[in-house]
Amino acid sequence: MTDVFDQQTLELTLKASNEGIWDWDIVSGEIFYSERILDFLGYKKLTPPNLMTHPEEIIHESSIVYFQDILSLTLLDADTENLGIDCKIRRPDGKSRWIRIRGIVIREPDRAVRVAGSMIDISKRKFAEEMVAEERNMLRLIIDNIPLQVYFKDTESRYKLVNQRQVDWLGKTEATEVLGKSGKAFFSPESWQSSRQEELEIMKTGEPVIDAIQRERWPNKPDTYVQKVKHPWYDSSGKLLGTYGISCDVTNLIQAKKKLENLAINLQQQNKTYQEELMLATEIQRAILPENSPDWSDTISKWQDRINIKTLYSPASELAGDFYDVITVSDEKVGFLIIDVMGHGVRSAIIVSLIRGLMEQAEHLGSEPAHYLEEINNGLTTILHKAGITLFASACYTLIDFESNTINITSAGHDFPLIQFKENTNPPNIDKSSKGSALGICEGAHYPETIYSLDEIKSILLYTDGIYEASNKDDDEWGIENLKQEFENAQANHISSCVHHLYGKATKWMGHTRFQDDVCLLNLEIV
Repeated sequence: MTDVFDQQTLELTLKASNEGIWDWDIVSGEIFYSERILDFLGYKKLTPPNLMTHPEEIIHESSIVYFQDILSLTLLDADTENLGIDCKIRRPDGKSRWIRIRGIVIREPDRAVRVAGSMIDISKRKFAEEMVAEERNMLRLIIDNIPLQVYFKDTESRYKLVNQRQVDWLGKTEATEVLGKSGKAFFSPESWQSSRQEELEIMKTGEPVIDAIQRERWPNKPDTYVQKVKHPWYDSSGKLLGTYGISCDVTNLIQAKKKLENLAINLQQQNKTYQEELMLATEIQRAILPENSPDWSDTISKWQDRINIKTLYSPASELAGDFYDVITVSDEKVGFLIIDVMGHGVRSAIIVSLIRGLMEQAEHLGSEPAHYLEEINNGLTTILHKAGITLFASACYTLIDFESNTINITSAGHDFPLIQFKENTNPPNIDKSSKGSALGICEGAHYPETIYSLDEIKSILLYTDGIYEASNKDDDEWGIENLKQEFENAQANHISSCVHHLYGKATKWMGHTRFQDDVCLLNLEIV
């Protein structure tokens, strides 16, 4: 009764553990398989071959050599009692399984005569191990091929795992040349101590270092820079194992940044020099305006009993392309010149300077407006053509002759002045759009003159296009019609400073005080 109980207990135990038993009589060559093993091998309804003597009929070709080697060594070694083999088998239905074979070798004095043991299907475990191994392989492929240095260090800051990028970074070929060593073996003492202190602090506080830039000093090559991330390294139970980190080579970026910083400093210095020179040029340009000349008050006083002169000059930048001048031709003749060079800034300012010089050369023609502009135009055109520069300037010259009691207006591509005639005056019907070409375009150009009787004129406004091209937030210009209307309103309402009235109206239209172009206004009220 006891034997039956023991047998049943054994079978239940083996079934619960998913194991089967086998018994191989080496002398007779017979082998016994339990039902569970027959199920593993796929021979439940077939006569199974002897696994130990004919392994090629069951063992998979990938495991057969290993199986035979282990079996032979176990049987031949008199000191070996246990047999243990994990191998892959091929079932009659074509499916593959993994089994674990365990056995006890029974020996007579000179040979092994019997082996008995158990077998268990480990296919699921083996599959899981293969999956884990493949995942580790994939992870390793990623770690070794990403363009970043990856490493794990123990609590003594010795490398425990490194990817190939880190190996190369440290100047080595194989990971074995790095593992077990600390940064002391690769970096300068200064860098190694700094890194060690940082890792001690990370392990002490548990706080990582994120996106820090580190300068690495080497004993035998130039310094490098890395952007790094370092974290404390814990195992699954929370035990501190050390630190791990990822770093990226940013040496080129840091060097480029330093070059840019140096360049910025140089540019800042150059810009400061340019600004100083620009301010000097601005001061010089402003100084040559009539209103800033030492004799401006004398000029105004000279004509104030016959002409009330009001001016307004507002450049859009430090250097302007607009200019005006009041030219005393004689005791009875005075000329008013207004000029607008294309654009504004340095180039326009240079052209203004050229025209200033040409004005002095043509000073003897001040009483002849057409010839005066022709002389300036010929000189400017010659200079620009020689320099290969395409620029031009519009100009309007107005000569008031008290001796002949006339006003002569001559335009070189410039807007005709606005004129307020006296009441009960029937002004002549003259084409105000008649004007010659701008200065600097065509050598030998001629300029028509428009002459009025001084008795007919109340007020004249010379202006540049910056005033009426002023735009608001919707990009709508104030326009020439608004300029004309406000000029008439200023005269009708006896506004003392017509030029400031017009400037204020244009500014209100824009909604801000910065004009896009230079503004130059010259108002002449005949007393």
